[in-house]
Amino acid sequence: MVTRLRLDELMSAWVSGPDTPMQIGLLGVFDAGPFRRADGLVDLARVRAELAQRATRVAGLRKRVVWTRLGEGRAFWAEDPAFVPPAHVEVTTLPTGTDLPSWAATRSATPLPPDRPLWRADVVGGLPGERFAVLLVVSHVLADGAAGIALLGSLLDQQPEAATPVVPPTTPPPLPSHRQLLRARLHEIAAAARRRCRRGVRRPRGGRRGLTQVRAALAEFAGPEPVTSLPRHIGPGRRLGVVPVPLPELLRTGHALGVTVNDLLLAAVATGLREYLTARGEDVPGLVLRATVPATTGHADRQVGSMLVVGLPVGEPDAARRLALIHEITTRDKARLQAAGTDVADLRLPAPLARPFLRRARRFGSRRLTLAVTDVTGPSTPLWLAGARLVAAAPIAPMSAGVPLSVAALSYADELLVTIDADAALTDLDVLTEGTARGFTDLRERAGLATEPAPARAW
Repeated sequence: MVTRLRLDELMSAWVSGPDTPMQIGLLGVFDAGPFRRADGLVDLARVRAELAQRATRVAGLRKRVVWTRLGEGRAFWAEDPAFVPPAHVEVTTLPTGTDLPSWAATRSATPLPPDRPLWRADVVGGLPGERFAVLLVVSHVLADGAAGIALLGSLLDQQPEAATPVVPPTTPPPLPSHRQLLRARLHEIAAAARRRCRRGVRRPRGGRRGLTQVRAALAEFAGPEPVTSLPRHIGPGRRLGVVPVPLPELLRTGHALGVTVNDLLLAAVATGLREYLTARGEDVPGLVLRATVPATTGHADRQVGSMLVVGLPVGEPDAARRLALIHEITTRDKARLQAAGTDVADLRLPAPLARPFLRRARRFGSRRLTLAVTDVTGPSTPLWLAGARLVAAAPIAPMSAGVPLSVAALSYADELLVTIDADAALTDLDVLTEGTARGFTDLRERAGLATEPAPARAW
């Protein structure tokens, strides 16, 4: 019996490109703690050994995708018989003058080898102060944003004095042979036939609902996207802007204004886009730019496969009105998705048909989008690596071909860290980053809250 990849997992593999792999990056900055050497430097080799040892206890990090041949059925998950944890953990020193977030974003876009477990960790030295960084990169096939945060949490501790569990070594079975896979596929076909017989002639409605969900999503892209000076070509290099926001203050702002944190995030990004395009001398009045926002429909056993397509009213001059329009759209569309109760993964098509269908739909939508926005809830209390405190955690969302920007937000302890991922050619990304930060400040002031100073950068 093999564990086949679900459609929601396969989708991430199908839409990946050489310069736009569907990979999630999680950048953590740590105090040196017990990894501080007598000379004041960080013992990066010890950090590497600690992470490699901890990876053995996480089942998801030991598994790889086995891509099948004709007749063997859909690709499946298997524990990698050749899994060597240290081979997944590398040590590097950040060159002098290099921006850590942009380095991490570029590194996150380096494709992972498809024939071994789909993750990589980089231990990074050369940071100012007695600190080091860890960049964890996982394929979207393995995990979405929430599952990626859970993977990071499984490598860390809830308390600084926690002992690292000792995992007894195991010997995984060899990968199944071609003959075994053919036999397994025949058993699956027979079992599916028996299920159809028990159901009778009535067909399940889930597939039709999944197709309806796809059609509804595509309808949101009707009409072309307004032309801006944002580059559509996505190469291998990245720049990453970072906006730290005090989380308690943001929660009070949302409560005072009657909106969600996600609404505040979208409104702040809309402000940043408005300032950015205005600075470039573009025609902003009346401008609406589309953003995709992942939305769950309650399927806890799979990745998020539904999305909201939110028209950001960048051309609206009043910040309060921009927020009100965004809140109205997100409230309406979330209710629609919850009522439907389905997502794209409910699309019941054979893989040879589903793959070109979804790739074409992705290309169609990408030409009509300006950005993707993801908001993930992280741990509310500090985490530790063998006594070294995780000071800050930054998410790095993957970029899609033709979509100029990818925004991600992650809450950790008392901070929301917002990152803006862009192609390296976008040299004035700091204008957009600073405009987004001012967007948050403006919203706090409109809520009648005193503005706190932004948290100090951890890098």
